[in-house]
Amino acid sequence: MTRAKPATDAGRSGQPWSVYAALTVVVLAIGVAVTLGVIKKNNPVVDTGPLPVSTVGQPGADSAACKSLMPHLPSELAGSPRRTIEGGGDGVAAWGDPAVILRCGMETPAELTCSSELTEINSVKWLQLPDDGLDATTYIAADRTVRIAVTVPTGTGTAAMGDLSSIVGTTLAARQPCRNGLLLPTDVE
Repeated sequence: MTRAKPATDAGRSGQPWSVYAALTVVVLAIGVAVTLGVIKKNNPVVDTGPLPVSTVGQPGADSAACKSLMPHLPSELAGSPRRTIEGGGDGVAAWGDPAVILRCGMETPAELTCSSELTEINSVKWLQLPDDGLDATTYIAADRTVRIAVTVPTGTGTAAMGDLSSIVGTTLAARQPCRNGLLLPTDVE
């Protein structure tokens, strides 16, 4: 005599599959949540608002060189997002907090002479200005037809200067800072 299986056994045969599927979905959801949490922690998006930038002499901000350079500046620099500028006018860009600030079309500083010691970074020659007690270092591009100042906060590292030097070097033609012992004027001098 053949016995029929109880109805409860037939119902149980489908349960392990649905339980395993539900557990898999839960484990995957937890894994995605943890991964997104780690990404958010390591790359926080902080909206610090517009960066107030004081106005300084930038007679070359409207020069052809600055108009050529500014559109090539990145939306992110050394892992920091570009900031909105409050004040400062054309020819100013900033990234991060504390901010790396680039100003294009600066006046030639008195510290830049034909005998100044220049630092070459990715084919651009920079004059490092003396630290005036600020927690930042300012560099002036000396070998372009326009003066570009980059102010880098202390502790920021060298990636920002390397990236900006590469952009300046590929966007603006190089030239010697001096000829016959005289500092060459910029496009606006």
